[in-house]
Amino acid sequence: MPDVLVQLMPIIVGLLLGISIFHSVSSRRRVMKRYLYYSTFDPIFANLGFLFQFSGFLLIPTIVYAYYLQEFRGGTAISLSCAIFLFLGLLLSFFFEPKMLNLKQSCVLLVLYYTCVPLIVSIQFLYLGIFEGSLFEQFLDSLFEASSAISTTGFTLLGGFVLPKSMILARAIIEWNGGIGIIFLLLSSFYPSLSLSHYGKALGIGKLAGDYKVSFTIVLLIYAVYTVIFSVLLLLLGMNPFVAFHTALAVYSTTGLTIVNVQTLSFPTQVVLAIIMLVSALSFSLHLKVFSIILNADWKSLIRGKLKNFVSSLLENDFRSILTDETKLHIILIVSFTLLYWMATSLDPFSSFLQVLSSSASVGLNIIDPDKIGEIGKVILVIVMLIGASSFSIGGGIRVYRFYILGKLFIKLPRLFSVGEDPKIKAENRDLKLSEIIVNLLIIFLFVIFTILASLVLCVLGYSFSDALFESVSAISTTGNMLVNLTQTASSIHKLLLIMLMLFGRIEILPVFVAFSRISKPEQSS
Repeated sequence: MPDVLVQLMPIIVGLLLGISIFHSVSSRRRVMKRYLYYSTFDPIFANLGFLFQFSGFLLIPTIVYAYYLQEFRGGTAISLSCAIFLFLGLLLSFFFEPKMLNLKQSCVLLVLYYTCVPLIVSIQFLYLGIFEGSLFEQFLDSLFEASSAISTTGFTLLGGFVLPKSMILARAIIEWNGGIGIIFLLLSSFYPSLSLSHYGKALGIGKLAGDYKVSFTIVLLIYAVYTVIFSVLLLLLGMNPFVAFHTALAVYSTTGLTIVNVQTLSFPTQVVLAIIMLVSALSFSLHLKVFSIILNADWKSLIRGKLKNFVSSLLENDFRSILTDETKLHIILIVSFTLLYWMATSLDPFSSFLQVLSSSASVGLNIIDPDKIGEIGKVILVIVMLIGASSFSIGGGIRVYRFYILGKLFIKLPRLFSVGEDPKIKAENRDLKLSEIIVNLLIIFLFVIFTILASLVLCVLGYSFSDALFESVSAISTTGNMLVNLTQTASSIHKLLLIMLMLFGRIEILPVFVAFSRISKPEQSS
């Protein structure tokens, strides 16, 4: 049977790919109602189908690579997941048409995507029979690996186990997909509905294009360009093509699960990794402004040798608008925590900077030596991981934007208490509505309460409180920093807890509550 699968799976994947492309092209030429009645699940399934197809498309190169390397079992394992993605995506897109999503539908889509994708990806590990134990234990371990990948956390139970090269690449692409997938979902789901403006503002989402599919393409192109640039830089610094591309995917996706020991890399290479982490940690809106400036520059003058005109076209832009208040605060936090971490540990300044940046960007390069950082160092990293990256970025955590709002609220607290007026907080040159402030504070509260509860559970399982807190924060912030190596012998409760924290942290918890609420209709905007 395995030999039959090796031969059949490329054919099945090829057929599904061809049908998907044909259906996507032909469906643009006709407008028809494919169902007899309208259900609240129709737009959810239609958008989920599109995301499934995209996930399947991304795995195609890894299947070709696997068969090129003659890693037939690895190629078959990836093909199984790819075929399921394409088939389900085609099925959903055929029967359901994309419609505007309201708040609850958007949250349901987020929850469904980050629930279904790990289940489908786990098939790869199950097929290869990597894990030992009963069928349930093998499934749980496979689900753990898949959840860690799609949530960009970087935890692994495969310490010492060597995956096929194609599987290593497939996992990195899944991680990359998971990292930018949250931005895709926010754009395609939360942005279009005017009734979601308050939630979108709370997440730091701005209007990128008139159509969410155009926004989707913009995000994909920008992140693809960054990935290529970073891969080329690492290649020029001496890495072989596969390692360079994999490292760029792993670090830029904020997973940090590299196949090289970062501590043994040269200083210039570590500097490039630091740049990659910083880029992934900053808001996508910043990258959009940078690309906009580059695209609008007078390149024709540069080609004609008129350098002065080219430089003038660049200088006409307002570069101050690139550095928002959140970006400035994020940089200040990284520098401040680096100084504190350096003074509290026995590490050199650059190593301190690398570990703080890795934690702030939710990358988690696993370069932490518990013997060198001490208890104070742990506390500093816990705070850095919990704050996390900038809003609307690949990184996780509470987000600097919410920390910025919380700080402003604390400053106004004495007046709010004494006068009793509504808080008036200004962020990014606009006044925040009370509903926005409440949403942001609620998300902060949920992150903290989930972290504390998870830490208590880990304490019951035998962890010290400091280690339990560190691991819980590392999971819910999707950072993946580890003080104690995880193995397959960890209890099922431990693994299930981390799976929940990783996935909840990736979608920022609140959408889970909204998805299971009884809200039937959003408020109509005037």
